[in-house]
Amino acid sequence: MLTNGTAVARNTFRETVRDRIFYIVAVFGLILIGSSAVLSPLTIGAQGKIVADVGLGAMAMFGLLVVVLVGSNMLRKELDKQTIATILTKPVTRRQYLLGKFCGLTMTLLSMLVVMSILFVIILLICRVTPHPRFLAAFFLTFLELTLINAAVLLFSTFVSPTLAAVFTLCFFVIGHLSESLMEFGQVMGSRLQILVTKIIYYVIPNLEVFNIRSAVVHGDPISFSHLLLATLYCGAYTALLLILAGAIFSRRELR
Repeated sequence: MLTNGTAVARNTFRETVRDRIFYIVAVFGLILIGSSAVLSPLTIGAQGKIVADVGLGAMAMFGLLVVVLVGSNMLRKELDKQTIATILTKPVTRRQYLLGKFCGLTMTLLSMLVVMSILFVIILLICRVTPHPRFLAAFFLTFLELTLINAAVLLFSTFVSPTLAAVFTLCFFVIGHLSESLMEFGQVMGSRLQILVTKIIYYVIPNLEVFNIRSAVVHGDPISFSHLLLATLYCGAYTALLLILAGAIFSRRELR
């Protein structure tokens, strides 16, 4: 059972890496190099903070781009080519197939983030900024956030078109980062309906700001181990829930 899902994951990883993913890494590197060159007239401390902020933000945005563009099309590609029917005739259940797809794209994201992190550290050293261990926390939470979004795009792709899956995922990302503000807005407005709607959004859509520690990292604020642990558990719980829902929907879907 595990072997079958692992084979799907390996194939997905190979396909997504061939999908020009690492061209995105090259663009990321160019952005970092360009930002360090443009900011070179600044003092070393200010330059390092801005380059770190740009680098961490770009890492998250490029990761989101990969999840949305690749994740939203994964199922549709194999449905159009009819390869999914061949795969499912083997001893691979639909849930195993979905889990393999999820793990394959997650492996791609991890590989991409590792390469980006290495480039990031190199640029910091060029800017004469000593990399601090707290940057590892930022890399880790970025990976967790992208893993959760990966599960979301997989869920959406089981019942809507690739275009709608991409749109829904972007909305999921935006609302996830604004959920606290939306609930506060609903409470200020005072309408019972608005309070109810914003509360539902807050509790249904995961609060992605849990994973956003870029500002704290850039400004040297401490990152507690308890926050990292809770963020990991939070990601695991929501990811598992989204994958269970995706499996339930996909197992009932008629493949054409």
